Amino acid sequence: MTSTTQVGHLGRSLAFGGASPKTLCAFAALCVSSLGLACSASGSRNGQASNGVEETSGTGGGGGANPGSATGTGGDMFDFDGGMMSSGAGGDETCAQTGGKAEPVELDLVILLDRSGSMYGQNWNGATAALKQFVEDPASAGINVGILYFPVDAPPDGLVCNHNHYDDLSVAVGTLPGNAPALVQSINSESPNGGSTPMYGALEGALFHATAYKDAHPSHKVILVFASDGDPNSCPGNQNDIPSIAGLAKAALDYNGVETYVVAINGASVLNLDQIAAAGGTTKSYDITANVSQFAQKMTEIRTKALACEFLVPEPSGDDPLELDKATVKHTNGAGVEQEIPHAKSAADCGVGPGWYYDDPKKPQKILLCPASCQVVQADPDGKLDILFGCKPDIH
Repeated sequence: MTSTTQVGHLGRSLAFGGASPKTLCAFAALCVSSLGLACSASGSRNGQASNGVEETSGTGGGGGANPGSATGTGGDMFDFDGGMMSSGAGGDETCAQTGGKAEPVELDLVILLDRSGSMYGQNWNGATAALKQFVEDPASAGINVGILYFPVDAPPDGLVCNHNHYDDLSVAVGTLPGNAPALVQSINSESPNGGSTPMYGALEGALFHATAYKDAHPSHKVILVFASDGDPNSCPGNQNDIPSIAGLAKAALDYNGVETYVVAINGASVLNLDQIAAAGGTTKSYDITANVSQFAQKMTEIRTKALACEFLVPEPSGDDPLELDKATVKHTNGAGVEQEIPHAKSAADCGVGPGWYYDDPKKPQKILLCPASCQVVQADPDGKLDILFGCKPDIH
């Protein structure tokens, strides 16, 4: 079924459910609310948690113990192995655990950088140096990055807030390090001499591009990094209001999970940008108003946060299909202590406790960590995560 609505003062008609990824209803509040994406929580978690992960204790049924431990075979932050024998969590019956290597999902990053006149000088020099450092950093290899700047200079229609001027990127999303030279050349060719801050139109266009890219690459994680030093202006009606701008970020998140990260540069109203970040699923902005040289560090933090907690379901090794109801996720911290992360039904079932869940219980492509477990994994760069199949998981 296709539903249409008009968007804001631009009068843009959008359709949800069409064949083209550009035909989205992502930014229509009525359309988003009609998707019915909210899930009800299933109640409190009863297991005993330690630092956001659950100890493997075999408490169900006959109380079988789990003497095994996963042994990593390589990788930087996480390892995934198979071939383990373990007693079942529900009794004494022995089950065989086999695991395929589950890779972190591919990350696509769209950068939207303010080039208004107020960015001139230290703000611009610091921001562009940080972005060039990020795309040339060996740790960014494998990430897909594109970039866009706002405002545009002298658009033919005279409307700097027209989202059509921001639908296409200055440098298309491409894989690092191969795309790094084009990104650096683009950054070097830009200058901060724009006359306004049309935040609504720029963010709308960039998010339309990001959500369309996500539609075309459903197994990827797509995020927008929005950096600005000012308050919105030059857009019609209420489009200069922060709640209206934040609504764009929320609509993209609700539509297909595109998150909006925000970097507040000196001159920005941090509380305003916090609202946009919260609506985009990233809690609050990265505040570098006191020191623009922190931009590079914040980009590293964004990379770590975005990459850490989503993994592709591994392909089965052999002729037998994976038994998705017998998946076990285990975290071994830097000290070598192994703990099982319990299986949650969905994101809504996570609550404040540890857990993992499938993106789609019927046809899963990804394994995602609940926020509490995600924080533990992110804070433990020496730890490893194992995803194993063959034994019933701990469930709360």
